[in-house]
Formats: sequence, C-alpha cells, structure tokens
Amino acid sequence: MTFLTKNGIAIVTALVALCTGFQVQAQNVIPVRVCSLPLPPQTMPDADGNPSGYAVEILQALAVQLQWDIEISYSTWARVVQLSKGGQCDVVLTVLKRDDYESYMVFPERPILNQRNVLATLKNREIRYDGNLENFMRSHMVGLYNDKAIDDHFESLRRAPWARVDVVNTPTQNIMKLLAGRIDAAIDNDLTIIHELKLLGRLDDVEILEPAVNVTPAYITFPMAGGLSDAAEQFDQALETFEATPEFRKIQDFYLRGTH
Repeated sequence: MTFLTKNGIAIVTALVALCTGFQVQAQNVIPVRVCSLPLPPQTMPDADGNPSGYAVEILQALAVQLQWDIEISYSTWARVVQLSKGGQCDVVLTVLKRDDYESYMVFPERPILNQRNVLATLKNREIRYDGNLENFMRSHMVGLYNDKAIDDHFESLRRAPWARVDVVNTPTQNIMKLLAGRIDAAIDNDLTIIHELKLLGRLDDVEILEPAVNVTPAYITFPMAGGLSDAAEQFDQALETFEATPEFRKIQDFYLRGTH
C-alpha cells in the first residue's frame, strides 16, 4: 500500500482542482461558426489558407473575451446568405446595414469600420468626379464584382437603360480590368482597392477619386437563425472595451493607416 505525505496530498489536490478548472473553462467555451465572403483586407484567407484581415483580427481578439471558439469559413456572398438563413452561421463578416440584411441578421450597435466606397481610375485618364454619381455613370463605364454592395442609389442607377456596368467575379479581376483600360472606373471600398493594387505593384498608377461615393458602417452580425442571435449587446460591450486597448490601435494602424 502506498501512503501519500501531506505534501503529496496537497499536490494531488491542486492537480485535481486545476484539471477541474480546465474542464469548467472548456465547458464554458462556445463553438462559433463564422461565415464570410473574401473581402481583402477586412477578411480573407492568407497564403497558407488561414483567416486573416482587419475584421478577423478584431473578432479573434473579442472571441478570447467572450470565450468563443471561432471557426471561419469562406464562401460567395450568395452562399453566406443561404447558410445564414439556414441556421448554419452564428456570425457573419462583414456586413453593411441594409433593410434586406436586417430582415435575417441582428446588427450590434457598434460597427467595426466606417467603409468608404470610392471610384478609382487610371491617373493618366484624368477623370474627375464631383459627387454626382448619376452624371458620372452616364459618361463612364464602371466596374465592380458580383458580391459587391454599394447602396440603393447605385443599385437604381445600374439598372437604368443607359448604364454601362461591367461585373466580374472577384475584386482582383475588377482591378485588372481597370489597369487594362477596359473600364473607366472601378467602384469598391478604398481598403480593397489599395490592397489589390499593392499586391500587383500598381498603386502609383491609380487615383482614388474624392469625394467618396458613400461612407457606410460595416458590422460583424449575428444571423437570427444561428446560435448567437441574442449576443449583440454582449458583443458591443466587448468591442467597446477592446477599442480602448493598444492592441486595437495596432490593428487599425496596420490595416487602415493612410485611408481613415
């Protein structure tokens, strides 16, 4: 028979308590299914296929506070919508507030970003924009990609019989067409345009026209059919706390410097 000393008993007791603590902590961690479209540099797979980007890093930091075990998967926006309505997503990255989206997603109060949708043109074209989008589109061919949402005004204009709108599958294809002179202007958020141009080494060849077409808050949202539809208030509190940290400012500096 083996007898434990007092010290041995204390060590065993501490180990049991520690293991129990880990079990309780593990039980409190919530698995969270995150659905996203690729939208660089806000949310995208990196070279190794791992989720990365501005929104991803914010969500990863908040997940630690909220005890969420997040798993991010990428799809087209049409597929993200389908999964959200079908209860297969708990969180969606990143979403502009529109009536149709609010019909099946819960929006928190705090956005993660004020997204600037802009027009980009080749510098040597010397094209100008005075803020009147209809006049601009009557005179120029505009390009965008399938999953890109601008606003209701743009959607109305693009359906006009005189509108010349070129639609491609990806942001990269949109920028490539601009660089090749096949469209007059690319419309997208400024972060994505700058990201794509940097990857291609062509940032100095393109001008982002001012003013912005619009400035729209972008959110991390919670599908009503998912498992976190009641988490918006808790998320807001965690985001407000995180925004006061050096880590948040570091993420902003890395992704938003020179654009916001």
